[in-house]
Amino acid sequence: MKKRTAYSIGIIVLFIINISVFALDAPQKLMVPPLALDDTSITVIWEKPNDYSDVVSYNVYIEGSLAGNTKKLFYNATDLNAGTPYSFYVTAVDASGKESAVSNKVIPSTLEEVKVFDITKYGAVGDCNTMNTKAIQKAIDECTKGGKVLIPEGTFLSGAIFLKSDMTLQIDGTLRGSDNAADYPLTCKRFPYYASGNNFMGLINAYTETYGSLKNVKICGKGTVNGGSDVIGSVAGHKNTILGNNQVAASEGDDSDRADMIVVKGVDGFYIGGLTFVNPAMHTIFITYSKNITVNGINVSTYDIHNADGINVCTSDTAYIFDSTIDAGDDCFNFNAGVGEPGVKENFPDKNIRIFNCVAKRGHGGVVFGSFTAAWFENFLVEDCVFDGTDRGLRFKTGKNQGGGARNIVCRDIEIKNILKEAIFFDSTYGGSYPSGGAGQFKDITIKNVTCTNTKNYGIYINGLPEKQHTNITLSNITIDGAKKGGAYLKNCNNCTFENVEFKNVQANWTIDPNSTTELAFNNCNPKP
Repeated sequence: MKKRTAYSIGIIVLFIINISVFALDAPQKLMVPPLALDDTSITVIWEKPNDYSDVVSYNVYIEGSLAGNTKKLFYNATDLNAGTPYSFYVTAVDASGKESAVSNKVIPSTLEEVKVFDITKYGAVGDCNTMNTKAIQKAIDECTKGGKVLIPEGTFLSGAIFLKSDMTLQIDGTLRGSDNAADYPLTCKRFPYYASGNNFMGLINAYTETYGSLKNVKICGKGTVNGGSDVIGSVAGHKNTILGNNQVAASEGDDSDRADMIVVKGVDGFYIGGLTFVNPAMHTIFITYSKNITVNGINVSTYDIHNADGINVCTSDTAYIFDSTIDAGDDCFNFNAGVGEPGVKENFPDKNIRIFNCVAKRGHGGVVFGSFTAAWFENFLVEDCVFDGTDRGLRFKTGKNQGGGARNIVCRDIEIKNILKEAIFFDSTYGGSYPSGGAGQFKDITIKNVTCTNTKNYGIYINGLPEKQHTNITLSNITIDGAKKGGAYLKNCNNCTFENVEFKNVQANWTIDPNSTTELAFNNCNPKP
């Protein structure tokens, strides 16, 4: 009897120890994002545990051995052997160093060594004077399946080039765009119903109008993509670049015809990473009608260039955007789902997108939903980002004719500071001359664990339309410190919850329109409305 009792006590002690050892929930959904590996490296990403309140970092294991510790939600494993499988798992770590149980395991393989097509072998000269369009395009055309076209060190001048399926473009030097509008065909249909219908093709194009027929395209390297001859950082006053002005002149004054620098349309499997982007004629990276997208570690510096968004992911499905920094002339990370009646009928939602460990500096907004909202934004997760110096932090914008809106959006664990207008912004007054798709609406949105410091207008701004109010928006654990116009402005919204919202050093606390707001709940807010 004593032995049985002792045995039972031992089991209980072991059970308690086991609970103590794995007090943290395990990280979730460890995976390799689309095309995020080559012959010497593999990138893995994961999601936070269900309860991550005590997590301070993550341990990454490769082949059962600790490879690194990080506070991020991704890990780039380098210096691996070609054609070799590697097992990965991740644990969460608390402040005392205790680890969670392991995540799911993944066993990706590095690629076999790939054939390299060096553009200098095809006559390209990196002297910043020789036009290399034909030489680069020839290297692309002759690149075998799974091969790599290499732009080595040097500055290579080019017009529009066109990528194909199952290839990598690696830029380790500088690819600089020509300033001549004639070097870019005026044949790009960014959207069938956008502005005049056509705009100039970009400097780098992965483009098809047969969606999904172009597959597995990768643009990477340690170099720079420069849209033209402008001195970097010299364009001021929200003006066009030299190429932008030349394209406007070539299209008889149509400013909307300017080229996006990187054009991606209709691609299934697209990766872009490691590069720096400057001097676009219009948007920097514009992705439409695509799926299975990875954006890893890019740096965009386009501040004060007219319409120079950092990256636009539009009418697309499944994207992972991380470890990227954008200082933009317009929106930093922008999302777009078509506009007006044509966008509603076309019905290409922008969905299943995750943005994490990113930094937005100057620009019209940090992460921006709209103003093209027709087919809806659905199933987004924005987390662990910093917005420093943008006009607005989280920016949701639509209008009375835009259609659609955003739903099932989560934004969490975000630092917002030095904001020129509003920190958290929902607005339905954005204009547009497109055929009406009905009023846009934002609903079923959660924003939590956000700190906002030094905001020149309101900390929180929600302004819907009488005929289409914003609804079911939850803001929790929000601190607004220093909002010159006020803590929150609420109009034309209903069924919204504010929990643990705190205002400090604000001119006014809550400005609420009693005639257009209903079913608002305020829990543990300081001060109370």
